[in-house]
Amino acid sequence: MADFKLALALLVLGLLPLSSGAYITTIHVPSVLQNENIGNLTVIHLNLTPGHGGVQVSGPTAVDADTIASAQTAAEYAASFLGLQEKNYNFNYTINDSNVSVSGPSGGLAFTLLAVAALEHRQLAQSFTATGTISSNGTIGLIGGITDKSNAASTGGMRFILVPYTSNGTLESLLYYISQQTNNIPVVEVANVSQALPYAFGEKSPTPLYINLTQTFDLVAVGNANVSCTGCNLSAFGQLVNYTFNITRSTVASLPSGFSSVKQQFTTNLNNYGGLKTNGFLYTSADFTFLSFINAFALANYRNYTLANATNLLANISSYCSSLVPPPLTTQNYEFVIGGRIRQYWANITLANAEQQLTSEQTTDDIVTSIYTAASALGWCKASAELYSIAPFMGGSYVDISPSLRSAAATAVNKARSTGSGIYVQTAAQAYNNGDYATALYAAAYANAFERPLPSYSTSKFYSETLGNIANATNGTWPSQFAIQSEFYFRQSFVSHSGANDSMDQAYTTSVLAAGLQAANGAISSSFTITNQSVAGMAQQISGIEQQISQIYEIMLVNAGLLFAVLMVLLVHMLPRGKKRRG
Repeated sequence: MADFKLALALLVLGLLPLSSGAYITTIHVPSVLQNENIGNLTVIHLNLTPGHGGVQVSGPTAVDADTIASAQTAAEYAASFLGLQEKNYNFNYTINDSNVSVSGPSGGLAFTLLAVAALEHRQLAQSFTATGTISSNGTIGLIGGITDKSNAASTGGMRFILVPYTSNGTLESLLYYISQQTNNIPVVEVANVSQALPYAFGEKSPTPLYINLTQTFDLVAVGNANVSCTGCNLSAFGQLVNYTFNITRSTVASLPSGFSSVKQQFTTNLNNYGGLKTNGFLYTSADFTFLSFINAFALANYRNYTLANATNLLANISSYCSSLVPPPLTTQNYEFVIGGRIRQYWANITLANAEQQLTSEQTTDDIVTSIYTAASALGWCKASAELYSIAPFMGGSYVDISPSLRSAAATAVNKARSTGSGIYVQTAAQAYNNGDYATALYAAAYANAFERPLPSYSTSKFYSETLGNIANATNGTWPSQFAIQSEFYFRQSFVSHSGANDSMDQAYTTSVLAAGLQAANGAISSSFTITNQSVAGMAQQISGIEQQISQIYEIMLVNAGLLFAVLMVLLVHMLPRGKKRRG
C-alpha cells in the first residue's frame, strides 16, 4: 500500500509542472573562450515556472549585465510572440559552465528559443546550436567569433548552426562561408525568431550557406568606352591591368577543393572583367579584379588562421612593401611613379590596421579579418611594384618637383582634412609631412571624391555634373581612366534597375576623382624643373640596361641550347654507322 502511495505521489508531481505551466527545456550554445581563440559548446537549461516575470541566469562564476539583459529581452519577446504575459512566469536559465565568466549578448537567440519552447511545452531539437543577439522585436543581430563557434559546434557533433542573417558580399558573409567550409558544418542564416523556430523544432532541414560572389553586368548594353585620352600611355597601363589579372588568376588557382564553388565564380567574374577590358574599360576591369584578389587571398590562406601564422604572413607582406623603391620622375612616367607611391601609402596604413587587429584579437574572426585587410595591402604593393617596373622604360626628361608645389599641396590637404580621417586623408597628411607634395595632391583628390558626403543634387544635376567632369578629365592616364570608369557606372545606372541609384552615386564620385586628378596633374607638371642626367637618373638608366642585358642573356642561353642540340643531331648523322648483326 505504501509503494502504491509513493507511485501515485510521483505521478502527481510529474503532472504538476505541465498543469501549472512549469517546464524544463534544453539547448546547445556555442561560445568562445576569450583571448584563447577556442570555441566551446555548452548546454543551457530553462526551468520555466509560474511566477511574477523574474529572469535569472546562473551557473558560471560570473554573468555580466549584457548577458542578463539579453535573457530578459528573450523572455519578454517569447511571451509576446505567443500572446502570453511574461509577468506570469519566472525564467530560470542555467548555463552549464561553472568555472568560467560569461559575458556578451550573443546568447539572445538561444535564450529566446528556449523560452518559446518552454512556454509551448515543447522540446527543442538537440542536433543544432544557435548564436545571435535578440532585439525587442525578434530581430536577430550580428555576433562575433563565428569561426570558433562553428568549430565547437562541429566538434560537438551538431548537424548545423543558426547564425544572424547578413548581406551577401560583406566580410561577415565571407567569415560565415569560411567557417562552414573549413569546419564542415552547415551555417544557416536566420533574420528573426520566426525563421529560426522551424529549424529549432526539427521541422525544417538545414541548407548549407551559398555565398554569391558573381558580379554580372550587361556588356552589350554598356558598350565600348568613348572617353578620349590625350597624353596617355595605354600600352604601359595595359601592362598593369594584365598584371592584376595574372596575380588574381594565380591566387584563385591556389584555392583548395573545399572552395570549388567560389573558385568557379571567380573564374566567371574574371572572364566578364576580360570583356570590360576588351571594351576599353581598362581601370574598371582591373579594379573589379583587384577586389576578387582580396577575397581569393583570404580564402587561399585558410591555413594561416592562427595568431603565429598570421603574424608571420603580415611580417612578410610588410617586408615586401618596404623593399619597393620608386624610380626617378620624368615628364613621361610621373603618373605611374606617383600612382605607385600613393598605393604604398595605402598599403602601409592598411598594414598598420591589420597589425592592430592582430594585437587586439580575441577570436579567430579577428585573425581572418586581419588577413583579409592585409590582402588589400599586398595587392597595392604588387601594383606599386609593377608601376615602378614599367616607369623606367617610359622615357622623358628627368624632372624635380619645385618647392612651389608645397603651397598647392597644403591647401589641398587642409581641404581633405575637413572631410574626415579616412585612409585617403591619412595618406594626404603623411605624404605632405614627408615632403611628397605630388602624392599629397593625388591623395587629397581621392579624399575629396570618396570621403566627402554626396551633395543634395537632383537626379538631373547629378547627371550634368558627372558628364561635365568626364568631359574635362581626358588629359593623362589616371584622369582619363577614372573618367572612363565614371562612364561605365553612368551607363550602368540605366541598365541596372535595382542598383541604379548606387551606380549613379559611383558615377558621380568617380567623375569627381577624375576631375581632381586632372587638376593635380596640371599643378604637378607645371612645377617640373628639368634636371641634368642625375645620379638617380643614371641609376635608373643603368637599371634598365641591366634588365635588358639580363633578357638578352636569357635569350642567348636559350639560343645556345638550341644550337648545341642541332650540332649534336648533325654529329650523330655524320658518324659512321655500324653494320647490323644477323642471328
